[in-house]
Amino acid sequence: MQGWRTAMEDSHICIPNFDDDNISLFGVFDGHGGMDLMKFIGADIAVYTKRNFPSILKSLPSFKAKDYKTALTESFLEIDRLIQSEEGKLELNEIHAELNSKSSLNIDSIGCTACAVLITSDGIIVANSGDSRCVLCKSGVAIDLSEDHKPEVESERARIELAGGFVEDNRVNGVVSLTRALGDFHYKKNLQRSIHEQLIIAKPDVRVEKIEEGDEFIILACDGIWDCMASQRAVDYIREQIAKYQFIKPKDAKLSNIIENLLDKSISSNIKANSIGGDNMTCIVVRFKHS
Repeated sequence: MQGWRTAMEDSHICIPNFDDDNISLFGVFDGHGGMDLMKFIGADIAVYTKRNFPSILKSLPSFKAKDYKTALTESFLEIDRLIQSEEGKLELNEIHAELNSKSSLNIDSIGCTACAVLITSDGIIVANSGDSRCVLCKSGVAIDLSEDHKPEVESERARIELAGGFVEDNRVNGVVSLTRALGDFHYKKNLQRSIHEQLIIAKPDVRVEKIEEGDEFIILACDGIWDCMASQRAVDYIREQIAKYQFIKPKDAKLSNIIENLLDKSISSNIKANSIGGDNMTCIVVRFKHS
């Protein structure tokens, strides 16, 4: 849902049959302009990631060796590297021309959060960089499978300050409201620090969760959703909707309908609300079937 924003800057991936080992891949990529939010449209890197992430992930030796935790980390870092390559810049300029041909592209000033999930026959592997979030519903209880990377998190603030930056109004250098993202190269230029020690870094946190009998579904969504409701409230709402459709309107019992209702519930009715309820909103819900 574009919401009240002037453009849709999110992208996403839904590939239930990702490879021959019955692995599924899902991802949410929330684009942003990193330096001047009024001048730069931030969809470019989100779209680039959507187009390239699956093939990059599948090509990695670690993925082929079924080391999925390592593979997800490496794929985030590889996307970040490729964006800066000549080939990557060429593709980004082509994407930018498709999306917003009237403005010039400043690659240093755009980025996107990334939350990617691999689901195997018995496990959930979540890699997150930024403030999109993955939540598991386990017997009705919400369990966050990712951490929001915000400047007010003490470990993130410490890294920012060591890299020569500061946190003001819960923003990196008073501008960006998250501390990990793909792109945002303006904040990755400290030559005295490694790629994992910059003001903003691409390296994701990765969590592995075993699938158990009580696991009902996961919610994968950008911060536009989580700004409006806590994890447990989102889980409660989706469970309520599933029950409603199953027993009252079984013909309409589609997750797409439930997500549409969730977005309608989250969006602000006031066009002046350009933050809470006014953001782009992207949400994926994946239900588990237990034999």
